[in-house]
Amino acid sequence: MEARDQSAIEAMFASYQAAWAANDPKRLESHWDSTDPAPVYLAEEVATRMTDWDAIRGYWNNNREYIERVRLTFSDFVFKQLHEDLVTAVFNMRWDIRFRSADTPPMGGDNRVVATVRRKGEHWRLIAWVEAPLAALPYLQQLYARNFAADF
Repeated sequence: MEARDQSAIEAMFASYQAAWAANDPKRLESHWDSTDPAPVYLAEEVATRMTDWDAIRGYWNNNREYIERVRLTFSDFVFKQLHEDLVTAVFNMRWDIRFRSADTPPMGGDNRVVATVRRKGEHWRLIAWVEAPLAALPYLQQLYARNFAADF
């Protein structure tokens, strides 16, 4: 994979982070190939898979309604080139959310993501997004390890 393509894809993901911070469905969609007839979106917190634009747009609009602030941070990218215009990225995602309802406390966590992007003209656009959280046992082990006293 050429370094310029890797840089362009990483820049697209940085822009996608900013779109999430703005909590703007139109900006989010601008990072996707909206001409793709079969997008894939698996969000950690949604039990069903989203495989059409109505479902994905509904998800983004629902988030805008209930979320006051969201921050996603992507790191540790690994790329696999599937074709000259098709790349899968695997990376870590840190998320923090503050809800509009005072009854729901802010929350955050860590996740893994597998995303596929397609070159559309001069730009790279998402066509698939899969959030892959750890299973309960390794996740709890990580939580306990983080609480280990450094001076023990």
